[in-house]
Amino acid sequence: MKNANSTSLVCISLGLLFLMLFNITNAENWEQPRRNVNLSPFESWRSAYFCLMNQSNACNHKTNYIITLNGTLNVQDSEINEFCTSGCYDHTLLIFKCIQDVNRDFYFATKAPYSFVKNVTMNACNELKGFDTSKYKDPNSATSLYGRIYVPLISTLMTMAFIATFGV
Repeated sequence: MKNANSTSLVCISLGLLFLMLFNITNAENWEQPRRNVNLSPFESWRSAYFCLMNQSNACNHKTNYIITLNGTLNVQDSEINEFCTSGCYDHTLLIFKCIQDVNRDFYFATKAPYSFVKNVTMNACNELKGFDTSKYKDPNSATSLYGRIYVPLISTLMTMAFIATFGV
């Protein structure tokens, strides 16, 4: 009797292990990413990616009307009326709303936050002017020439002054 209990316990444990390893069910929802449980940053980024993968029949005729992981939308002045009225603008706003719901600090591959791309898109349709979101410059980046030269120069001069003063 003792041997039968230990054998059944081992069988149940192995069965549960195999059920967990070869899980048939999938909790990820590609069509409705808002239903995913985003407990980790990786899962929220995946859900934002699933938001971007949702396609609309209204926007499939122009590739530059579809928002991608790059975050680039390029609509010329002559095409802005078509973009804003054909359903592409509404679909793009739904994608932005989905991204906001699943990952509030989402950044595109151009390092532009989703809020920047959303604001540019909304302003362009309000003013009926073309736009291009591929040209994003981070306002907080120290990429100017002076920003790159001053810090090493000042630290070198301070080190030289410290050595000259204290004779180290």
